[in-house]
Amino acid sequence: MYKDWRGATFAREIEIPDATWTCNDQDLTSIEKESKSNKRSRQCIVQNLCVDRQGAFIRSGQQPAVTVPEVNLIASLEGADSYWQPRVELSTNKTMRAHYVDETLFVHGLFWSDHFSHWLYNGMLPLYSTMKRYGGTKASWTFKVNSHYNEYNTKRQGKWEMRHVFQTGFELVLLEDELATEFQTLPPSDAPICFRQAVIGLGSQCALGYCEKNIPSDIYHSFRDVIADYYWKTPDTWQRHIRTSQDLIDAEEQIRLKSEEGGSADTAAEAKTGTQNSTLSCLDKARYYNFEPSSGADPLEPLKESRTRVGYKFPDNVDAEVGHPLYGRRRLVVAMIQREGTRRVINDQELVESLAAAGFRVKWITFDNGCGLPETAYLLRDVHVLISPHGNAIGTSVFMPTTNPVPTMISLDASRYSEAWFINTATAIGQRFIHTICGPHEYVDAGAKTRCPYYKDEALGYKAISIWGRRIVLGLSDELAQTYRERVARGETSDEELQDLRDYVESTPEAQQLAKEEMDYLIGPDVPAALFKKYDTEIVKYFLEVFWRDIARYADVPRVVALVQELQKDQQREQAAAITAAAYGPPTPELEFQQYLNYLRESRACGVKYCKQIIKRNVVTESRAFGIHSIDDPHRWGQSMVDENVFQGLGDVPNWIPESLVPVARK
Repeated sequence: MYKDWRGATFAREIEIPDATWTCNDQDLTSIEKESKSNKRSRQCIVQNLCVDRQGAFIRSGQQPAVTVPEVNLIASLEGADSYWQPRVELSTNKTMRAHYVDETLFVHGLFWSDHFSHWLYNGMLPLYSTMKRYGGTKASWTFKVNSHYNEYNTKRQGKWEMRHVFQTGFELVLLEDELATEFQTLPPSDAPICFRQAVIGLGSQCALGYCEKNIPSDIYHSFRDVIADYYWKTPDTWQRHIRTSQDLIDAEEQIRLKSEEGGSADTAAEAKTGTQNSTLSCLDKARYYNFEPSSGADPLEPLKESRTRVGYKFPDNVDAEVGHPLYGRRRLVVAMIQREGTRRVINDQELVESLAAAGFRVKWITFDNGCGLPETAYLLRDVHVLISPHGNAIGTSVFMPTTNPVPTMISLDASRYSEAWFINTATAIGQRFIHTICGPHEYVDAGAKTRCPYYKDEALGYKAISIWGRRIVLGLSDELAQTYRERVARGETSDEELQDLRDYVESTPEAQQLAKEEMDYLIGPDVPAALFKKYDTEIVKYFLEVFWRDIARYADVPRVVALVQELQKDQQREQAAAITAAAYGPPTPELEFQQYLNYLRESRACGVKYCKQIIKRNVVTESRAFGIHSIDDPHRWGQSMVDENVFQGLGDVPNWIPESLVPVARK
């Protein structure tokens, strides 16, 4: 689909001057230019760059021809770096037949483009930041040269629309497989398309420590506001978007139904799946509690939100804090994200109903059945507290309101697995981040043993063995296991040898029984120390890391509710502080994020063991995201526009354990 050239231009004879360029490292020494940090973060501005169906090129009358230095197109970990430069075509004539756009083209690559959070934090936000730095407009174009894919996926594309940023421009791609939305197009087939200038590279900027540069915190807020302004600035725009989206879904369904009539059972199943995974599915599935004035009905009855409900940047314009039958004024808006595959929360319904019973406005959300970017932003636009298993969906926190209260993420982690990924993004945006654990060991009190029982996920165990633990062969005798362990240590095992061992286990009843017993032990609540000793320790540990990352888990409901009640008290204090600050005049750059910094000083902003180092990078040191107001003054990009004293005392932040999460024995 979308094979035709979509740009509103036409080919003609036009003068395309020879290219010139400047790079942001032109003032460095030759040694500094060759440093890894500079090569990863280099960006170049090229005057007169053209794109055809073979790639991009510049014209040059010089012999021998010179070209732009190689530029890294991807903002991610070093192993995904992708260095690129346009080809050179000798210009024998001043004119050439071409399409022409008097605008800026932004040349980039993507990291895991089918994964929402990588697409957003390693792709679109670095791209948007680059646009802000180099004068991009709503008429700018992009050129996606390539994508880095994860090892488990083929070239599957994310389908998140970017029309809210590029309202008249398009994204050029070179392969039909790369076409995922109407915003994207192949280059014209009749002639190249040339641009007044092009900015190459994303500057290796992101919130993660593997990037050389940081994205200013204002960029995240501006990106969120651009979506809100485009899709629901007025009542008509959101309604029009919903109607247009539904029309597209209906048209695609008609096409599927026609193909289904003459197709197979597989075709019919595919048609049904496509309809279920539409961009509006997440709106249909969302459930709301306490979002309307009570009419005397059960306050726990979930409310279904209309797709045409208007939303605004400020939630109380649509969800006023009106009366609740038990608690008076409405309180925090809390969203619970459920995952329908791995990392599922078993007692999610109990959690949302308990939060609603405590008087909070609650949303139950799932993104596993399809959700476009505007729909995602819409669901998060008024959320103060986001509760989710740690993973891809929690990256939607970028769309939460900025202040009053400072947004908070609560990660429902497994007891033997936690990771730092979204702590990086949260600290760069200015969001609080904590996690809670609900067994099956290290219980915080006696009641938790009942609330957080061991969940034996045998299906996940066998799935993890088949995908991530293929070098583990359970059921081996001690003698075979010793030989296996020794060969693994020497790096001598082959796929053929491993398959022979599996065949032996499958054909030997005693080995089959032993394999079942060892699987029970491996995925049990205790650390399988005997299997570490019997098999290779690192291989077993890797399997367990993946298994405990993806296992279904319980939420410790009373403790999570108590935690949100603590956050409600924080909101009340923030509101009082905001009223006091307003009496002294308009907010300064420092005051815009002062409350978040206050939480850092109180050691009440981050509650995971990785916080200290991440806060230093993203908030305290020169690499920080805060205080760099590039949107206000792009010419001072990377320079702090606030008093350095604001960041004093933030370098040594202990781990935050909220009162509601402190084990009973320590109180």
